[in-house]
Amino acid sequence: MAGDYGKFELVIPSESANLLAMEVVTIDLEFQGVQGGIAAYLVRGKDGAFLIETGPESTLDRLVAGLAAHGLSPEDLCGLFVTHVHLDHAGAAGWFAARGVDVHVHTRGARHLIDPGRLLESARSVYQDRFDGLWGGLTPAPAERVKALADGDSVEIAGLTVRAHDTPGHAFHHHAFSIGGTIFTGDAAGARLGGSPYLSVTSAPPQFHLEHTLASLDKLAGLLPERLFLTHFGEVTDAAGHLAAYRDAVALNAEFVRQRIEEGLAGEALAVAYEAFQLEQTDRLGMDPRLWPDYQVINGSEMCADGIRHFWEGRFAEEDAIRET
Repeated sequence: MAGDYGKFELVIPSESANLLAMEVVTIDLEFQGVQGGIAAYLVRGKDGAFLIETGPESTLDRLVAGLAAHGLSPEDLCGLFVTHVHLDHAGAAGWFAARGVDVHVHTRGARHLIDPGRLLESARSVYQDRFDGLWGGLTPAPAERVKALADGDSVEIAGLTVRAHDTPGHAFHHHAFSIGGTIFTGDAAGARLGGSPYLSVTSAPPQFHLEHTLASLDKLAGLLPERLFLTHFGEVTDAAGHLAAYRDAVALNAEFVRQRIEEGLAGEALAVAYEAFQLEQTDRLGMDPRLWPDYQVINGSEMCADGIRHFWEGRFAEEDAIRET
């Protein structure tokens, strides 16, 4: 599947999408040479086509080539949707908006697409001289092209109905998007590469929140989806099983980090312990070990451990403040 622009899934949505045929094309952006790591989804309805996720500007050539393989230029799109404004999901959104394509995004993320200065500053401080090679640029989106969505808002586009679902936990400004029984999950349902049984917890700092993540997963499960499309990566046909398994993985890994913090682990020692715990899980689940470097590129274990640590340290500080009052 990776790198095959012509491969698609034909999806027949439920009555909530007016029983219109929908075609979903997975465009593999091959971020940093990883096949099957970051997806952009081209969705076709009877009245046109739109994107869900753009990936970073560093993979823009790949995305434009994927559109061209299906007879489309960027200007042909009816619109695009981004689950949140992290660069691996929405880094190229402003580039499309500057070409007249409407971008639908969470109300809390809209301003960062219009004026990405703070987002750029934060990312450059983290990635420093690796920023350009990883992410490319970040084109500001014209304000009139940015369409802010709240929880439950729907958009009629290309003959389909796209509904936004507020799903915080990975980020406070995160939406999953449903079209009938199909849900595009962004980072709300974790990362699964190469069809592996191992699910990587998408807990990048600084906004990972345990209870919000679990509540968002319960919310998605309550929608009774028929299938999921993960940005990292691809289609999941056992939606209920995936959401339940990912919920268990989130709880397990969060508890592991909590216990290590209470034992006094921090910094590099915590990162090493967390990676070892992930490798133990991959071995137990029978994952092909050749996938591990790809997981590290897409959702590095050190970053994930740091996000969970950040959550627990904030929680401990809150509890200390309560005890002192």
